[in-house]
Amino acid sequence: MSAAVDPREEALVEDLRALARVPSAVPMGARTLIAPDDPVLVAYHRALRPRFATLAAQVPGARMVDLPLEQYAVHVQGEQPGPALVLMAYTPTQHHNEMAEPWSGDLRPTPDGADLAVFGQGVTQNKAHQAVLLELLRRLAGSGGITRGSLWLCVNNEGRSSHSCSTAILDALPATPDLVVELFCTDFAVTVGNRGRVDVHVDLRGRATHSSTPPATGRVIDAAADVVVALRELDRRAAAHTHPELGAEQVVPYLVSYDPLAPHTLPSQARITVDRRLLPGTSPADATAELAAGLHELLGEAPHGCAMSVSEGVAMLPHRLDPDQRSVLAPLEDAIRARQGEVRHRVYGGTFDAGGPAARGVPTVMFGVPDAGGLLDDDYLALAALRDEADIVHDAVVRYLGTSERPPR
Repeated sequence: MSAAVDPREEALVEDLRALARVPSAVPMGARTLIAPDDPVLVAYHRALRPRFATLAAQVPGARMVDLPLEQYAVHVQGEQPGPALVLMAYTPTQHHNEMAEPWSGDLRPTPDGADLAVFGQGVTQNKAHQAVLLELLRRLAGSGGITRGSLWLCVNNEGRSSHSCSTAILDALPATPDLVVELFCTDFAVTVGNRGRVDVHVDLRGRATHSSTPPATGRVIDAAADVVVALRELDRRAAAHTHPELGAEQVVPYLVSYDPLAPHTLPSQARITVDRRLLPGTSPADATAELAAGLHELLGEAPHGCAMSVSEGVAMLPHRLDPDQRSVLAPLEDAIRARQGEVRHRVYGGTFDAGGPAARGVPTVMFGVPDAGGLLDDDYLALAALRDEADIVHDAVVRYLGTSERPPR
């Protein structure tokens, strides 16, 4: 186990520990989305933005740039023409929701005792990548900036399961980037594809009555139960749409909510929110229409006498970076190979933001540290993994854009 933090890496580790102490999580409950101007994120930026501003002032050719939707970037311009590289780190934290001490920022051994780690909700999803970008600025300040092209270090506020924040960022840039690298917990694999998803809302409206006198029709809990059973059949049908790399489409309910919630009262409304996974070629609108038609076929227009409507919610697009587009990844892959000995391409099992820039024709991948804990359990990051990401990101930038100490390769 690492006995202590190397003094040369103290700033990197301390940045992560400081950020880990500041709340950034989407609140638990039926509200699963968080807006860019949510007070949680506004408060988080008060801790994060000054760190970027301080370091940007030390890098030749660097400046802070305000972006739409409460976002910002550090733009570093080289003296010579060259490619435009965008590195994105995200602020909302969505997982590890049952940590006992989510904002401790503790430095203690990993559960297996193999290394020291920083503990805190969001360290793998968000905060390690922000610390790595801060470390990148620190190193660029020491090496005189970049020699060619332009580098954008973007802080992205996407927490609404959409591409609105990255779309706003790309719209604000002076030119289309040659590559977007979204820093995320991928276990150091370069993700070259993922399924998309759309939230499909199934809304039921019936009658609110006292539970001692349930009506013969209009009982939305019964109707919701039938909808959930019918969705199993629609999931089976959706799974017939498959892709050899990305997998199958799906129809899976993940949230059921009722209103009103009152003592001994049967609610008059229900909403079932369905995770409809998408493959290239299936649009969110088409998937929503298909689900609506399937429910009406299986249940009729008014299950248990309840009015039923189906609507499209937030969506993220599917993505696959074709092999003939992957030459742009060579500098990143060389940096990974130099640090870890091999490069792994992987399809991401969930859905993230890569489909947004990719839909605009921008080659986009995700890359970053492992997510060591379970979905709801403790979130922690070993210092060795943090150092690896910092070294790989810095080396990749040098290989793309050069510095006064190391020319482009």
